[in-house]
Order: sequence, then structure tokens, then C-alpha cells
Amino acid sequence: MSPVRKVPATRKHTQSRRWIVFVFGLFLFAMLFAIVYFWPPAENEPAGFRTFTDHYLGVMKNLNSSATKAKMASKLDPRYNQTDLFTWEQSRLTFAPDPAGWFEDPNEILNSGKGICAQFSIVYVSSCLALGYQSRLVVATNTTNWNFIHVWAEDYFNGSWVHTDPSDKVWNNPLRYQSWDWGKRIGSDVRIYAFEDGAFEEVTSSYDPRSS
Repeated sequence: MSPVRKVPATRKHTQSRRWIVFVFGLFLFAMLFAIVYFWPPAENEPAGFRTFTDHYLGVMKNLNSSATKAKMASKLDPRYNQTDLFTWEQSRLTFAPDPAGWFEDPNEILNSGKGICAQFSIVYVSSCLALGYQSRLVVATNTTNWNFIHVWAEDYFNGSWVHTDPSDKVWNNPLRYQSWDWGKRIGSDVRIYAFEDGAFEEVTSSYDPRSS
């Protein structure tokens, strides 16, 4: 009778470890396969888009800060409504590029006394926020380079967002840009985005008559 051959304990442990590693590796592979297979595909983000959105989110973060609101509120009559702010702003700013620099802080803009559509809109939105009105910055951009074309605002009024163009003192006329050269391209290579504090959304359809 031949003797029973015993497997050394160390060899058993080695085989057990290999089995555990194999099972664990198989489990990880299955998990990765499931993630890749079932995870929704990410949309291709166009070059320059993130820089564009991050920039205006940063502007809105400043306008919504308590320090900026306090400085702006000290300059305003608390009885002003949204249209009163048109008149107040026109008395403080001249529509012209400021050779001293491109300002995007409302207090720096007011100190310079000059600006174009972007500066008028920044001051207006900041004034609204300082007085407790809900307002956001709206930017038309060329999607070939993600540079801004025109800037205005929207006010939340009677339950909906209303077009407001502070540099031209225009209220609730969202299709006015259709007669402008770039306005004819809204919906194609010109897209429009609205920015709040920490959020943004595309609002191109609100300014495109084909979507009305």
C-alpha cells in the first residue's frame, strides 16, 4: 500500500491566494465592462466652450457675492424697479470703449464711467441683484471661436425670464436682433447662453423666430 502524499500547507496557501486573485481580477473586469457598456456616452465638448462658460460663471459669482451686492446697494435708491435702473445706469455710464481697460467688475466699470454692451449689462444685473431682483447675464457667442458678440440681461418677472437690453434700454423684445448681421445666424453658428450664480443654460430658442 503506497503512502498518502500530503500537499504542503504553504503550497495550499499559494494556490488559495492565486484563486482569490483570479476571482478578484475577474470581478474587477466585469465591473469595468459594465461601467463602459452602460455609462451614457459623454457629449463631445467643443474646444473653447469650457473657457467661455467658466469665464461668465466667474463674472456672475462676483456679482452675486455679498461684498459686491453691498457696494452696489449703497449707490442705489432701494425704491428703484428694474426699469428705473435703466435710467440710473444711463446717467452713470457713457457708451464707449474704455481705453484704460476691459472691466468686468461693476464698481470698476462705474468708476471708469465707460463701457459697451458687456459693461452696461454687468452693471445692470449687479444692480438688480443688489436690490433683490432675480437677473442673469445673457451672452451671444460665435461658436467658431467662442468669443462674445453681444451681451444683455434677462429679468425674472411675473414667473418667467424677460429679455432686457440695458445698453439700448430695451425691455422684452427678444427678436430684435434678427435685423442685426449676427442675429441672422442665431441658431446656426451663433448660440445664446444665460448665466446665473453657479449655473448656465442655452437659451438660443428664445431668440430664434424659427423656434417660436
